[in-house]
Order: sequence, then structure tokens, then C-alpha cells
Amino acid sequence: MELLREVVESLVRLVKSEIHTGAVLVSVDDMFEVTDTPSVVLQGPTLTEDGDRRSQGRVLAKDVEALTFEQCSRPRLYHLDFDVIVTTGTESDLLDLIGKMARFYQEHPLLTVSEHGSLNIAELVPLGGLKRVNLSNLRQAAGRVRVEDCPIFSQIVEQGKLVREVSVETIVEAYQ
Repeated sequence: MELLREVVESLVRLVKSEIHTGAVLVSVDDMFEVTDTPSVVLQGPTLTEDGDRRSQGRVLAKDVEALTFEQCSRPRLYHLDFDVIVTTGTESDLLDLIGKMARFYQEHPLLTVSEHGSLNIAELVPLGGLKRVNLSNLRQAAGRVRVEDCPIFSQIVEQGKLVREVSVETIVEAYQ
């Protein structure tokens, strides 16, 4: 499975467990309709490359027992931005969800992604800080969250042998 997908699914699972069990992911350009309140919608991700951290270096993995190696270029790091839209029926419920979301950022500064480690979670715009069109009688607030530096690896992998040839004669001559 692609790491990008795992990161997005991990964020959705975390929001479902900590904010609202009915939280959903919606693509960036998709129209959506909220049918049940309260609701939490993550709209995204929008990817932006962290160009300052781009490297021309290589990643090398050695298997000394098999005398082989694999190498590929360093991954590019992308920020994943999500708009967070909460919808409730009343102002008091909206304020409760805004407070819950604010605590979420304090209690979860890192997103754990299975065996791949952790990525930073950053609040870009607090809930209520984004303007959005609300064509209903419901109460809404929107903000933006970012998962920072998600690595995307190239699928071009070079494989080879660690030792290309061994000259036994040279080793014997050196000890005589």
C-alpha cells in the first residue's frame, strides 16, 4: 500500500477516534452535503512539496549476509493540507466541537503511521478561521490542518552485489 494512503487513513482514523466517530474524508473538489449533525468533514488532501528539504542524495540498504544492496533516490517530502469543516445544529454544539478540535492539536502533535514512524500534525488555520459559504440553517466552522513532510519514494530501485569479485591470489600474496 502506498505511504500517502496510509498517512491519510491514519489521520481519518485518529479524527474518528478523538473528535467524532462519523468523520469522513471528501476529495478536494467534490461537492458534499451534510445530512446528519454534528458532522466532521476532512476535505483534501492538497499536496505541496517541502522544496527546501529536497535532496539529491541516495538511500542505501545493504544485506551483508546475501552480499547485496538496494538503493533509490531520497524521497520527496510533501505537506498534506486538509480543510476541516464541522457542522452542528446549535451554536453551543459548534463551540463544543471547536474546543474539542483545539484540544486535539495539543494532545496529538504527531500522527503515528504503522511501522513507518510519526509525522507532525500542525494547525494552519484554527477552526472558525476559514470563511465558507453556508447555504443552510446549520452552524458551521472551518479550519485547516496539515500533516507535514510525508515521504513519497521513487519506485526506481537499483539492486546489485556488494562484492563484485574477490581475488584470492592477491590476498595470499599479501600474507607471504
